[in-house]
Amino acid sequence: MKKYFTLICLLFTLATSAQTLALKTGSVLTYSVNANGSRYNFIITIMGWGDNRVFDYEMTAPVSQTGNITLTASALATASAQTNRFSGGPVTLADRTTVWLSKAVFDGLKKNFQARISSDGDSPVTLLNNFEDQFNVIVDGKNIRLNIIYAEEQSGKPYKYWILNDADNPLILKMDLGWTIELIDVKL
Repeated sequence: MKKYFTLICLLFTLATSAQTLALKTGSVLTYSVNANGSRYNFIITIMGWGDNRVFDYEMTAPVSQTGNITLTASALATASAQTNRFSGGPVTLADRTTVWLSKAVFDGLKKNFQARISSDGDSPVTLLNNFEDQFNVIVDGKNIRLNIIYAEEQSGKPYKYWILNDADNPLILKMDLGWTIELIDVKL
């Protein structure tokens, strides 16, 4: 009996060791950006968590700027392109995503182990789901391990993605497109 109890405890510990993120309106995500040797933060505050995903953002450098992004329901469902550069002010993305992948791209990575994606007008590339793993991030002051999908483009372009393994919240935790962005802190 003692063996079974120990085994159950071990399995429970392994099953609960990695978590997902229960983001909501008011959550604040801080990313560290390294672009062309310049380091700065990209901070987003979720303003709407419904059919459309709405967030305010602040870039702390190279030129401090703020803005508001609305990802429409159609972008969140089917977009295979991303916008990763902004110049401030309000923007609505109906056929592109940012910060999150669309459900179509996420499903392609999960079900077919590949998906097509483009970034900032580049030619589309095929990402391959190389493996599922875990990713550490600070959430409300605690180091949390999140379940992720790691995917990369295989023909030499520097497209690498670490994606939250959550079909309802395929948040990009880290991305390397020749410049990098990485989630370092979350306040739920």
